[in-house]
Amino acid sequence: MSMIYAQIILPVVMGVLLLGWIIFCTAQLIRQSKKAIAAMNITCQVKCETCGTAYEVSAAEFTRSFMSKSFHTTKTEFKSGVFINRRRYYSFAKKFHCPVCGKKRYAQVLNINEISNLTQKPSMTIGIRWLIIMIIGGLLLMGFFSIPMHFVNKAAANHAEKLRQEQFEELREQYF
Repeated sequence: MSMIYAQIILPVVMGVLLLGWIIFCTAQLIRQSKKAIAAMNITCQVKCETCGTAYEVSAAEFTRSFMSKSFHTTKTEFKSGVFINRRRYYSFAKKFHCPVCGKKRYAQVLNINEISNLTQKPSMTIGIRWLIIMIIGGLLLMGFFSIPMHFVNKAAANHAEKLRQEQFEELREQYF
C-alpha cells in the first residue's frame, strides 16, 4: 500500500516544486529587470493629473512605483522571419510624489514610448536568460524525481507480479 502512496506523493511534490521554481524564476526576472532599468541613465518626464505640474523623475523612482494605468495598442510586425509585437502607448500614468501637491498622485509619463524602446533590449536579455534557467532547472527537477519514481514503479510492478503469481498458485492448488 505504501507504494501506491509513493506513486501519488512523488508527482505531487514534483509538481509543487516545479510551480515554486517557476514562481521563483518569474520573481527574479521582474526584480532584475527593474534593477537594470533603474541603473539606466533615463529621466522620465511626467505631468501630474491633479495639478498639471510637469516634472522629471529618475528611472529608479519610475521602477519603484507599482500603481499604473495605461491605454495602448499592439502592432505586430514581421521582421527577419519573426513576428514582433510592439506596444504603442497613448496614455500611461503611474503614481509619483508630486512636488506641488505634496502627495502621491497619478502622473502622465510623457515619454513612455521612448522609455519602452530604450528598456526593451535589456529586458529581453534578462527575460531570455531567466527562461533558459527556468527550463534547465525544471528539467533537473524532473530528472531528479524520475529516479525514485522509476524505482517505485518497478517495485509496484514486482509487487503486482508477485500477487498475480500467488493468486495463480492458489488457483492451481485449488483446482489441480
